[in-house]
Amino acid sequence: MKTKISFLLNDTLIETGLNPATVLLDFIRSNDFTSAKEGCKEGDCGACTVICGKLNNGKIIYRTINSCLVPVMNINGAHIVTTEGLNNVSGILTPVQKLFLKEGASQCGFCTPGFIVSLTGFFLSDNFNDDILDSIDGNICRCTGHNSIIRAAEYFLSELKDIPEDFDCRIKYLIEKNIIPEFFQSAKEKLIYKQKNIEPKNNKNVSPKYFISGGTDLFVQRPDEMLSSDVSFLSKENSQELIYEKDGSCFIDSTSTVTDIFESKLIQKLFPIISEFTKLFGSTPIRNSATIGGNINNASPIGDMTAFFMALDADMILSDGNESREVSLKDFYTGYKKTVRMPDEFIKSVKFNIPDGHYYFNFEKVSKRTYMDIASVNTALFLQMNEDVITKINISAGGVFETPKFLSMTSDFLTGKKINTDVILEVLEITDSEISPISDARGSEKYKRLLLKRLIWTHFIKLFPELINIKETV
Repeated sequence: MKTKISFLLNDTLIETGLNPATVLLDFIRSNDFTSAKEGCKEGDCGACTVICGKLNNGKIIYRTINSCLVPVMNINGAHIVTTEGLNNVSGILTPVQKLFLKEGASQCGFCTPGFIVSLTGFFLSDNFNDDILDSIDGNICRCTGHNSIIRAAEYFLSELKDIPEDFDCRIKYLIEKNIIPEFFQSAKEKLIYKQKNIEPKNNKNVSPKYFISGGTDLFVQRPDEMLSSDVSFLSKENSQELIYEKDGSCFIDSTSTVTDIFESKLIQKLFPIISEFTKLFGSTPIRNSATIGGNINNASPIGDMTAFFMALDADMILSDGNESREVSLKDFYTGYKKTVRMPDEFIKSVKFNIPDGHYYFNFEKVSKRTYMDIASVNTALFLQMNEDVITKINISAGGVFETPKFLSMTSDFLTGKKINTDVILEVLEITDSEISPISDARGSEKYKRLLLKRLIWTHFIKLFPELINIKETV
């Protein structure tokens, strides 16, 4: 199965027929763009990092992605930039590369192109005012040269204090500083022209074995199977908002990436605390590709986004392309890696009621590594109060059952109660009775039971420090 693929690779328009499940890394390396490397092929090492620019309502949004996990169909109509593109003038190093040379930040050199691309992409993104080190959280140096890389990154940022906020002005500034080549100025016009001729991703005449959106899990587990299977790629119309409010509910298109969700003004308004745990959800390139639909449909018992939205009592809108139906996320899972979704259905969107009144939300996660790791146990809490009484509470948990778990007995007990140490001590016994964790590589059954109890304590200590004395919890 081949599909017409069209995208801008550095300053060259690519139009070719490819199996749409071919990963981008394989394509660019087969065409002599070999700076992107295959390291882990799981989205962990960052050696394959490229910059991906996509049109959104007439503006290009640039983000870094792991090319080893991105099918070429997902970059149809996009602008892909590799290190070769950044070195558009042969033999001339960019300022970032010069700093790597000066600080001795390149040792064996295998990881260097990924770091260069990630640091350059930092200034193209809308988050360039954040910590520059966050931009390389998905890059690993196996020669343990991180200190010199950090010095180069921080010095580079200190040299660009006057970088403009406005995107178009920023592009001109970066070109003048030789950080990016001139072809970035004409990229938008080229993409707008090509967008009119892009074939839709969905083939309604095919009954696909897989619906693919981000693919960051499928292309780790089953890359070869993807190439030989009938697949359908989910997409949105360019003018469609991914995350929006309608009739008192928040709708999130299933193709929304984790980054889309965390950067949404609506989500930030509803949950100001969200910035505190953004970094717990994978690395920057993974967040830029992984979608909410894929995370939920993956049916992992420890899915972070699943726990997040289960606490919000979210509904899944399922569609077969013609008709739609709603299923509560609490009822979506029927067993380990099993859901109520029919083979011809895909997740169209996620929906939850926008809360009113006085409410609280919190997410907690513990894993062997603080960042870029799968949870041993995660949990989210949503709570509404009338004066000092809990009127509504939803607590979800992952890693303690064969599916993502809504703690219904725990939530029911706390409804109508006042928050104090005695109530929490009592409810934790109920929590322990409604979970059944197993011992595995992420921890023993006993450890996971204890961990969930401590995380539930953490919810209340963090949200209500005036009501819970931490000394009474130990």
